[in-house]
Amino acid sequence: MKTSKSLNIRDLSFKYISGTGPGLGLVVSKKYGGSVQRNLFKRRCRSVFKTTVIDTKILCSVVVRPNKQAVSLRSINESFALLYNQLLD
Repeated sequence: MKTSKSLNIRDLSFKYISGTGPGLGLVVSKKYGGSVQRNLFKRRCRSVFKTTVIDTKILCSVVVRPNKQAVSLRSINESFALLYNQLLD
């Protein structure tokens, strides 16, 4: 059985397993905000995950959790870019 690795990058926490098919899990509690804010965060993460992981054909499964409320798109992009660099190592 493979074990997952954890990373805290800027405003997001990641747990990932390399070598499996591409997959994304999102954990966003009600403390983050209302349903509109939570769903916006999820849509943004899905979009960035698709461009950084799926389109580059990296095989890993990732679970994302925000560390604070109102995470911006810029912060999500930067966090996923740093995760991408970590996955390539």
